[in-house]
Amino acid sequence: MLSQRIFELRKGKGLSQADLGQELSFTQQTIAKWEKGVAEPNSESIVRLARFFGVTTDYLLGLSDASENRESLPSEKEKGEELNVTEKMLLKSFRSSNIDGKEVILRSALSVSPSPNSANGAEDLEFSRELTKVPLPLRN
Repeated sequence: MLSQRIFELRKGKGLSQADLGQELSFTQQTIAKWEKGVAEPNSESIVRLARFFGVTTDYLLGLSDASENRESLPSEKEKGEELNVTEKMLLKSFRSSNIDGKEVILRSALSVSPSPNSANGAEDLEFSRELTKVPLPLRN
């Protein structure tokens, strides 16, 4: 059941195995093994898949036919809005950074955080510009 659900959800999003692997930091071969039922994802990977597809882990495991995950928002969404290009770049850089790099990114973000009373997008735009000037260290 798990292999079939992964396959159906991936196809439903129009993704290749390589695309899904890249999105979740798995190899294409790993996705292929899961879909063929040759191997199964560990519990952490099942949670990541469920969050990515916006379904419950019970649905993935075949314990429920209700696929909608009412507990969390689909990945890369916050308050119903898509992440912008800058936010995606920062998130990708943060995820690929070592612990020291993540600390630099977080401190930089806190030092240029926008005003909580922002009435329009001007402050957010300035915040994005300031944050993108910060050198983002990558994983060693």
